[in-house]
Amino acid sequence: MNVQTLPAALTLDGEFLADAILDSRDMAYMNFAREEFNKLVQILWPLLDPLLCHEENVVASDIARHIEQVRSFSGNFCWKYRHLGASHGVVGAREGID
Repeated sequence: MNVQTLPAALTLDGEFLADAILDSRDMAYMNFAREEFNKLVQILWPLLDPLLCHEENVVASDIARHIEQVRSFSGNFCWKYRHLGASHGVVGAREGID
């Protein structure tokens, strides 16, 4: 094989980022944030529910949309890894354990 027939090296501009790593303490904070967010939703939803019946109520629709976006784009506060944080128990008392 002739060296001159090899393709030229591809140059990429930018930077490589390392994977994000959450330790058990950080995950405990995510668990706490999820619980607090759920409490906030429980407070807001009874106020929003009747307003959402009227499509012209833009504020209620915006709040409901943002609630859903927080859950979706945060991965529901890393729900998939919630047990890691629960085993650490840094934030708040765990019911039946502490």
